Amino acid sequence: MKFSTVLTGALASLAAAQTPAPYTDPKSGITFNTLQQSSGFFFGLALPANDTSNTDFIATIGGKGTGWSGVSLGGGMTNKLLIVAWPNAQAAVSSFRKVANYSPPPVAAGTFAQLPIANGTYVNATHWTYTFLCSKCIQSDGTTFKASDTAAGIGFAWNANAPAQKTDPAAGVRQHTAQGIAAFDLSKAKSDKFATWKAYAAPKVASAFSR
Repeated sequence: MKFSTVLTGALASLAAAQTPAPYTDPKSGITFNTLQQSSGFFFGLALPANDTSNTDFIATIGGKGTGWSGVSLGGGMTNKLLIVAWPNAQAAVSSFRKVANYSPPPVAAGTFAQLPIANGTYVNATHWTYTFLCSKCIQSDGTTFKASDTAAGIGFAWNANAPAQKTDPAAGVRQHTAQGIAAFDLSKAKSDKFATWKAYAAPKVASAFSR
């Protein structure tokens, strides 16, 4: 897995379809500013409207097939907080990762946590979707974007091949087959409905779950 760390030039080559835009998930009703790729990969963010000290966000990530999808909350890969997810039958499996060099990233531990949102998490015949509250995920140590930012570079990557141990959130993932960085306008991710959507989250931390 390797994310480019340079926005200039990389962003210029992205197609219009790769520009994040507001999208409302039909099952959960949550509106995200969402990056959608022709491969089926997507990642969306939802933030509170007026809280620059907030450390939580709601995210949705998914794709087609059985491979993994991943994002870097700090743009690049190394020394940034990463999220990797994939489907396992009718379940979705996810974990935080962090690595200091360009090598398979191990699971990361910290105060951050993923709380799944069941009405936005599903696997069907065409794609899979994992929606969750990312609690205390906006860090002040440079590993993620900041709550006060108006824009954020979000790294993204995927591989169509599933991890060998699909049931294990700590499973090793194969090197990505595609990657890039997308510029997210965070103002388009903000909503005064955030508190309502946040309440959809499960009351306990989980990294593997099914619906």
